Amino acid sequence: MTRRRDTLERYVLILETLALVPTGMALNEIIERTRLPRGTAHRLVNSLARVGLLVAHKGRNKTYVLGPRLLRLLYSGLSPDLVTALARPFLEDLANQFGETVLLARLNGSHIEKVAAWVPREGKFSYVQPGRIMPINAAASAKAIFAFQDKEIVDQALAQPLVRYTSNTKTSKAAVRAELAQVKREGFAVCSDEFDPSVLSFACPVHLTGFGTLYSIGVVGLSERLRKHRPENIVSALRERCDALSLALYSRVKGVDSPPPELLGTVLEEPADNSRGHRRIKVARPRVKRRPAGTRIPAAARI
Repeated sequence: MTRRRDTLERYVLILETLALVPTGMALNEIIERTRLPRGTAHRLVNSLARVGLLVAHKGRNKTYVLGPRLLRLLYSGLSPDLVTALARPFLEDLANQFGETVLLARLNGSHIEKVAAWVPREGKFSYVQPGRIMPINAAASAKAIFAFQDKEIVDQALAQPLVRYTSNTKTSKAAVRAELAQVKREGFAVCSDEFDPSVLSFACPVHLTGFGTLYSIGVVGLSERLRKHRPENIVSALRERCDALSLALYSRVKGVDSPPPELLGTVLEEPADNSRGHRRIKVARPRVKRRPAGTRIPAAARI
């Protein structure tokens, strides 16, 4: 029991040491900081990397950072109340800017749930109040998250019957997959009369540095009112607040002011069971294909 406890403590020591240096550390630095024997440190670091708790960045000097499996635990462990508190100023700004309801949604298993919603401060009109569950085939907030998930999660969501809410709702799995691919390319989702008649919504994903996509921010309102705003302006404002929330969440998880520049806009992909490392891949944010002003927006969203 003593040996097992000592080994676990050494694993934790390495993780705690790396957590203090978001840009990563070389093996020699880990040995120096932890004062572990070289052979022990090398063996523990390789074991942690093998199960996704660490990841190695190869370059002139190989460095190690916290891996996606550990980051998933950290991000998932943030309470809804804390995430809501961090998101509140961004959501309030959007609600007041566009005069409509703004929604924060989260992936929970294989479905998307509403975390919080805000309406404009002045409250001149009646506002759309989204339900708790956001369907994959009829909600922009759900599409913006599912578009960046692994195939297994999307398959689980599509295993359930696709409900036809309106005549515009997609009920073909192939059509839903095609739309998710488009959302991933363009970096935003649109829902026009698909969940409720005469209701329009836009949403963008919140890409979490070193992890992936867990949240989305969307604006939803009556089509007649929301179409008074240019779609490009809505998407731009959503992206700006999504980036701000991503930074706030990263800072909370890692205890730093900002992500290291080389990690911005990236997600660490877990290896196959028989591999020994992780591949660093780019996600759509921030290098999504932007639509220049004046270019064609999907017909359903155009004014």
